[in-house]
Amino acid sequence: MAMHRTKNQAGQRPAGLVSIVAAIVTLAVMALSAPASALSPDDAKCLSCHQTAGMEKPLANGESLSLHIAGDKFAGSVHGMFGCAACHSDIDVAKHPGDAKPIASKRAFSIGRAQVCATCHTDQATQWSHGVHAALVRDGNPIAPVCTSCHSPHAVMKGAAQAMETVPCKTCHSDIFDAYATSIHGTLRAAGITQAPLCYSCHGAHDIKVPTAGAGLKDTCFGCHKDAVVKHQIWLPNTQLHFTVISCPACHSPTAHRKVDLMLRNSETKEDAVRPIGVPEFQGSPDGAAGDKGLDPATLFTLMQTLNRTGVKNKTSIKGMLEVSSGVEAHKIAAASEAIKNCATCHKAGSAAFQSVTISVAGSGGVPVHYGITKDVLHSAFSIPSIGGFYAMGATRITLLDVLLVLGLLVGIGIPALHLTIRWLASRPTDKSGPAKPDSADQDKKEG
Repeated sequence: MAMHRTKNQAGQRPAGLVSIVAAIVTLAVMALSAPASALSPDDAKCLSCHQTAGMEKPLANGESLSLHIAGDKFAGSVHGMFGCAACHSDIDVAKHPGDAKPIASKRAFSIGRAQVCATCHTDQATQWSHGVHAALVRDGNPIAPVCTSCHSPHAVMKGAAQAMETVPCKTCHSDIFDAYATSIHGTLRAAGITQAPLCYSCHGAHDIKVPTAGAGLKDTCFGCHKDAVVKHQIWLPNTQLHFTVISCPACHSPTAHRKVDLMLRNSETKEDAVRPIGVPEFQGSPDGAAGDKGLDPATLFTLMQTLNRTGVKNKTSIKGMLEVSSGVEAHKIAAASEAIKNCATCHKAGSAAFQSVTISVAGSGGVPVHYGITKDVLHSAFSIPSIGGFYAMGATRITLLDVLLVLGLLVGIGIPALHLTIRWLASRPTDKSGPAKPDSADQDKKEG
């Protein structure tokens, strides 16, 4: 028997070991496929109260903070496996609820809880701190998003930001999302083409940026449309110049209203300049409406002279850009076949795109802030030092520039023509023999 057991141990797996391995595998599978409602005893104890519908806490400012938590959603969330104590380590269960902790407001509570998120999500918290949302929070914006604004802490689902149905951006930017949903980008995404951009594709996930700031929207578009320049060079003259002064949606959102935006920029850093301090035209609330309101050509000239006075190191320049009138219109991107390709849309006198003009500076996080300015700045001699580089033949017809252009053409053509005329006159053949002398017969007759 002993020899038999030894042979069996050497050549076969004991039945007991097989059972143990099978049990371990079964437990692992059960753990992976555990129902969403599975909660630890400690978490179940917390939810015995917090799962009560309508549970809330009155705050110092009169608001009410909801304390209700849906247990099934929490169990199925990415945080469910860590349990309540992972984020609420400051709670002493033995004394809870105990003395009520004062909370100033729901906003203050959200900002405070975001610090807890950063203890695990350090990279995302750092990225967020460099984005436009963080800049708005630092400026005291009462609705600027923090972690819990986009990620419900008790129901965080992995991949929610990558689906049109659950993307959190549309909670605040519903009008923009609706415009995106009807665009070629949204249509492709809804059809299951995951390569088509969603919010985070252009704006980032946590380090939310403003594509229209700095270098402009085209660099964001080129991230996917890498062959855009080559394709446009086939039919569009001065392609690089067009990409410099025209934003992509100005042509690819054909139903949008277009305008000219004059952006104040730092000539050294090439970054958008902030609002000038002490300039009356920039002291009030921004008014993006153009027409007869806002700065006139003479005021703009004086403003630029003041900003670039002697002794100022970083000079201010103006970059003109033809773009759509709103962020909603910027997201109504149509199919390439519907894009504007008719040159007369811009290059004709009285073009609609040049009837609306704004001047902009950089606000919180680089968000452009637009102020009113009259459309006369596109046609005035006062504007030549400021926007001389933004000149569209047939549209921004600055009379003095037209006169100088005509004079240049006349001089360019007239001087060579005069030179050729002089050379032609100088090269004509002349009779060097002098006047003809009378013959002798004629001379005899005259003497007789």
